[in-house]
Parts: sequence; structure tokens; C-alpha cells
Amino acid sequence: MRNHKLVKLIASRDSPFQLVLACGVGLLLGVACLWFSPLWVLGALTVGGLGFATLKRPEIALLGILVATSSIVFEDRLPLIPIGIGSLQIPDILLLGLLGLIALRWLVEPDFKIIRTPLDLPLLAFYGMALLASFTAILQSSVESYIALREIRVVSYYLTFFIVTNLVRDSRQLTTLLKGLHLLAAITAAAMIAQFVLGEAVSLLPGRVETLWIQGRAYSGVFRILPPGQSLILVAFIATTATLVSNRFGPMSMLRFLHWSLLGLVVVLTFNRSFWVQTTLALFLLGCLVGRRNRQSLIAWGLVAAVLGAVVLFLALQKPGSQAARLVGAFVGSLGTLGERGTLREGSLQFRYIENEYALSQIRSHPLIGLGFGARYRPRDPRLDWGEEWDAEAYIHNGHLWILLKSGPLGYLCLLWLSLAFLIRGFKHWRRIRDGQMKATVLGFTLTYLGVLIGAFVNPMFMQRFWTPVIGIMMGVNEVVLMKVVQDGSAG
Repeated sequence: MRNHKLVKLIASRDSPFQLVLACGVGLLLGVACLWFSPLWVLGALTVGGLGFATLKRPEIALLGILVATSSIVFEDRLPLIPIGIGSLQIPDILLLGLLGLIALRWLVEPDFKIIRTPLDLPLLAFYGMALLASFTAILQSSVESYIALREIRVVSYYLTFFIVTNLVRDSRQLTTLLKGLHLLAAITAAAMIAQFVLGEAVSLLPGRVETLWIQGRAYSGVFRILPPGQSLILVAFIATTATLVSNRFGPMSMLRFLHWSLLGLVVVLTFNRSFWVQTTLALFLLGCLVGRRNRQSLIAWGLVAAVLGAVVLFLALQKPGSQAARLVGAFVGSLGTLGERGTLREGSLQFRYIENEYALSQIRSHPLIGLGFGARYRPRDPRLDWGEEWDAEAYIHNGHLWILLKSGPLGYLCLLWLSLAFLIRGFKHWRRIRDGQMKATVLGFTLTYLGVLIGAFVNPMFMQRFWTPVIGIMMGVNEVVLMKVVQDGSAG
């Protein structure tokens, strides 16, 4: 009875007890700040809050990882926690906490069982090869442990897959995770548009914000914007396209179309031609895979987009010197380079050819487990290095060769095994999913990852910190949805 009254007292809004409670908490915080550094007190409160969120809503903690790694947050401004051989950031703590929660629940909850999927073994094999190659390199003193830890940290975010499959088990959690992903993409898109309008003078976003250059020509007033949230932008754009096409027209369709239009605009603002190729491939395959009615829907939405694009183009051309007109001109110019032979001789691609030559030589010299993550694969070369503030000798633009270099052919084969298993399951079973939103999500994520496999030849998407947690979550979401299909007897 006393406990019931106490709960009732705390829950009441007009009780003087609330004031006393607030004063008590404030007093405790004040005393703590006198005994310890205020920074440590803030850190303890942050860790406590994150721990509570992790226990109650694992999907919220997953979104926290995406906020810190794949949105508009400045990574270098996140607090660091030293651990002897390096340091941990907030997303690292969330990742370790969620993985620890899986182990804890397995140990203490009799009804909690580890979920097994066809992707578990290839993912664990890939991660195991990454650790083996890196530890071997550390033991051989070919790479410093703290440097290896930096790249292993990036690979570790693939383990978000297991967090999704084991802690995001019901439809409510899955819906929250997906809505959060799309919300983060929309926030990133809005920030990118604001950054484009303001230009380089004001820094709103981390990542690259630079004047656009195409084949030696600078486009004044047009900026290439590539924040960490670029991964969510591409994923959400392709997934939203699949949703628009797969679902019947209704009140939500226009909201989805506005969301899709916003994302499409910022895909343009990245001026990342590999993104454009990936998007085009996804749209083409989407048109081939869906049924006749959905194909008509794709054409209809395409016509709506074309009409709106024509209106925007017409308005932009009315003021030739405006920023909108320069953006249109830069987009047309950049798009036109995709079909030109001269594009293959661009400086950015020439750099990649030189990197690839060094990489292939090292791969031939290390035919089993590679150099280890963090290891340098080439000497300093004046054609590639001119005063960089980072270790460019360990960086390569080709993501496939990066994995081959650092984890060896065995590690790369494990990644291919994981990739093919994911793609085959997605393309094989997406039609059997009853829920229209989830069906579109599975197809959209599958098409996105197929694009990642292609884009990784010119961008190290397999080893970018803003991509690895997104890839792990995409794979995990697909498996959760497909497991429900199997349980319902809709798929074999």
C-alpha cells in the first residue's frame, strides 16, 4: 500500500513532492560535480541514459548509432573514452552494450533464444578473418595495435546485423527502426539543401563540402556535398521508390512522394556519379521485377517527377545566373560525362588506377590472410600524396581491393558469400511478403546492396564508417522480415 501511494505521489504533477524531488536530484548532481569533474558527471549521466535506452528500446539505441555515424553529426566532436590501446566513442559503447545485452538476456532469460539465420556463418567468418589478419599483423609488428583498432572498429559495425535479428523482434520495433532511418535521411537531406544554399562560408555539415569540379572545370556557386548521412540518403531513396511503386495510391502516397523528391534532390547534390549509376540500376531492376500494375505505377510517378522537373528547369532558365540555373547546368554537365571516353582519363580515376597497381602487387605477395587492417600497402607516391593530414598509404578507393588487401582472399570470399546469400534471399522471397511496406523495404534494401557491390569498385563503401552499420542494419531487417514469412508458412 505504501509503495502504491509513493508511486502515486511521484506521478502527480501538482504535488510539492515534485519540487522536493527536483531539488534533491539537483543537490546530488551539485555534490557529484564537487567531488568529480563535471565532465565525468556528464559522461556518467550520458552512459546511464544510453544504458537505460538500450535495455528498454534496443531499436532506439540502433538509431543512436546511425545518428553518430551516418547523419549530420561531427564525428570529431564526440566525446572519447580512453581504453589503453585507443579510445571508444558513444556509438562504440552502444554497439558493445547491445551485443552485451544479447549475451546477458541469453544467460538470464529462459525464454530468450539466439536467432539463427543463413547469414550468420558468412558474416562471422568474414569478421573472424578480419580479426585473424589484424592480430597476425600486430604480432608481426607490421602495424601498430591502435591503428589496427581504428579499421577493426569500422568492420565491427557489421555486427549491427545480430543486434537487429536478436533484439528487434516485433513489428512495432521494426517499424520504429525503419521510421527512424527515414527520419534521419530527411533531416540529413534538409541540412544538405541548407548547406548548398549557404555555400562553403558556413559549415553546417561534416564531410566534404566543396566547389564542384568536372573534368578540370569549376562550377562557381555549385557545391558537392557528401556528409556521413549520404549512406542513409541513398538507402532511403531507393527504399522509398520501391514503396511508392509497390503500394496503392492513397493519402500517404503524396507524403511519400514529397519525401522521395527531397531525397532525389540531395542525391543530385552529392554529385556522386556512382550513386547515380546505382540509382539508375535500381530503378531499372525495379521496373523489371515488379508486376504490370506496379510497373504502371512506376511510370506514372516517373511522369509526375518529369513534369515537376520540367517546371523547375523552366523556372531556373528564366534566371540564367541564379544558383538554381548553375545547379541544373552542373548536373547536365556531370551527367553527360558518364558516356564520354574522356571520363576514364579523369584525374580522380587515374589516382585509382595507380592505387590498384600497388594493391594487386601486395595481394599477390599475401595470398592467404592479407596485410591486416590498418596496414599500409604502398610507399609514399608524389602522384597520390601531397601533404595529406591522414595516412593515405593505407587508404584505397576500391572497396573490393581494400578487403582483399587487408583480410586476404579468404576474407574477401567470406564477404562475397555473405553478399550473395543476402541478395539471393532478398530477390527470391520478397514477393511472398504479405505486408506491402515490408515487401517494399526488403526489395529496396536488396537493390541498394546490389548497388553497393558495384559502387564499391570506385568508393570504399565496405570500409566507410557511415556505411558499415547501415549495411548491417539493412541485412538484419531483411532477415527479420523473412523469418516472419517463414514462420507464417508463406515461404520455404
